[in-house]
Amino acid sequence: LKNPRPAGGRPPYGTGLGGAALLGVLDARPTAMAVERALRIIEPVRLRAEVVHGFGRGSRQLGFPTANLAIRWDAISSLERGTGTDQSALSDEERTVLKFASEHPTGIYCALGVVEGLPNAGVHKVAMSMGWNPTFSDLKAKTIEPWILHDFGSDFYGHYLRLVIAGYVRPELKFDSLEALQQEIVADGEFCRAALEGPDLRHIA
Repeated sequence: LKNPRPAGGRPPYGTGLGGAALLGVLDARPTAMAVERALRIIEPVRLRAEVVHGFGRGSRQLGFPTANLAIRWDAISSLERGTGTDQSALSDEERTVLKFASEHPTGIYCALGVVEGLPNAGVHKVAMSMGWNPTFSDLKAKTIEPWILHDFGSDFYGHYLRLVIAGYVRPELKFDSLEALQQEIVADGEFCRAALEGPDLRHIA
């Protein structure tokens, strides 16, 4: 399983729900790359998880509020130590989230999402990051950070987010500046919006 950050590994791209989920300090060493996106349709994965607080640097630093999802990494770390919670004590939903984060490739995904418990809650398009956020350097475990492509009037910490993840867009990458990261997050959102409106994924709406 891929919970602990590997030695020498690097962590995600993300932001925070009203400052919820952006993690890390920029690594100043520049790395130039061409970002290529292509839709790879996957068997739909359905997740449901609580929206929790992250490091609180997201919206303030990048301006793209994402929801940081609860992942029960403690079930793995305590099992390895021989103490505490193991996966048999998790709910089916918690195990599904943990399995997705442990076994699927890191990178950007497109999805549809619904925030439970909000008035007039609707189904919204999502650009989702899952992984180590390699532009930043203080992450100890992978995160799942959906950017819901919709303006909400307030934060929704403690609410549950339901997702249907339908396509893989690109691997996660390390960017050499905040400006480069911001530009690519915008492009990820535009790509996911178009893909979810296109003929290949329109059926999941």
